[in-house]
Amino acid sequence: MEEGKKEINLDSVLESLGPYGRYNLLNFVLLLYPILLSSFFECGFIFEAQEQTYRCEVYGCEQRFNDTSWIQYAIPSDQNNKPESCRRFAPVNNTSLQCLPEDFSTNKTLPCETFVYEEGRSFVKEFNLGCQEWKRVLVGTIHNSGMFLAMLFTGAISDRFGRKVAVGFASFASLIFGFSRAFSPNYLTYVALHFLEAGLGGGLYPSAYVFIIELVGLKQRVIVSAMCNMTFVIGVVLIGLLAWLVDNWRTYILILYCPAIIVVIYIWFTNESARWLLSKGRRDEAVRVLKRAAKINNLDQHKLELDSLGDPLLKPKNQVHDKKSQFSKAIRSSIIWKRLMICSFLWLTCSLVYYGLSINSVSLSSHRYVSFMLVVLVEIPAYIVVVIVLDKYGRKKTLMATYLTCALMSILFAFLPRYTVWCAQLTGGPYLCT
Repeated sequence: MEEGKKEINLDSVLESLGPYGRYNLLNFVLLLYPILLSSFFECGFIFEAQEQTYRCEVYGCEQRFNDTSWIQYAIPSDQNNKPESCRRFAPVNNTSLQCLPEDFSTNKTLPCETFVYEEGRSFVKEFNLGCQEWKRVLVGTIHNSGMFLAMLFTGAISDRFGRKVAVGFASFASLIFGFSRAFSPNYLTYVALHFLEAGLGGGLYPSAYVFIIELVGLKQRVIVSAMCNMTFVIGVVLIGLLAWLVDNWRTYILILYCPAIIVVIYIWFTNESARWLLSKGRRDEAVRVLKRAAKINNLDQHKLELDSLGDPLLKPKNQVHDKKSQFSKAIRSSIIWKRLMICSFLWLTCSLVYYGLSINSVSLSSHRYVSFMLVVLVEIPAYIVVVIVLDKYGRKKTLMATYLTCALMSILFAFLPRYTVWCAQLTGGPYLCT
């Protein structure tokens, strides 16, 4: 910053521009779109590598046309009266198998060697992951490991190169590695591309979130934050609808990741965050961005300049505190460290519960897609409530109330009867409830 120039009181300028003027509304649309896409990239794996129904293949019996009565003799049943996935009864005589009850020994079982999968082109079926549940579940672990890696350097990219670069980089990485994953020839290639996509593109949501939050002043941040969260929810609901309609997991991935090319193209034509430009001492560029915003909002640019340069809260350069000294004070502050540890634990707990409920929601009822969408949609009323109560009752009371409510409801889940038991009581028998 040149000598004699004053630091802009950006919050005051943003208030003058108006939080919901044309400029901000345009940027809300441009930045909520990548937030919508981030829900595809962060939660798409739930249906991409979803659980698959399969059973043992029994040689000599599979070729019986329109006759599956032999399954009850050849394969043991589970507690839901369905064929088990990984075991079959041992044949009495392999040379003359007629697929009759006397051809199988119900006292001896063998592990499956090959499998018969349900109809459709699923991830489990194509990579033949029958009875290798750990490989299917590992997809989510690898994805979240990549997300952890992304969190480590996304902030550095955003702070060093700008919000626009961070959003563009994450969108491009998600597009390249996500799109490539749809053509994976084997399981190892698939999980490697999954890790790279999450590790390099997993910062899309936080980058776009910070970008959009910096468009408004302090008073509007709760509302804008709720807008971001509700957009994410809408994206997750769209995932459920897409998985319901698209049976092929490769096509499903292509549809999820192709829209990222739109962000990769237009993000470079958007204005950089004025707050970030000021933090880097690029005052003239920040002023140009603010003037452009004023022009789009049909505001008097001269009045805006007078407000920004004549505000008594503006500080000359020699009054601005040294950033290094502020940082050293922050890392030596016991209050900062205490809050960091508490918030980290709260975030970890929230993530475990949120993704645990979301991923397992597909097993709540016989229709996995409807269950998933209903579990996700209940978040929208929660975000509306948060907007109402957060400023009124404060952060601490709101956190305590929501975490206690969540803990109580989660504990009560353990005492709910199984779906088959509950359904059998209503229908008078278990046969309609499988």
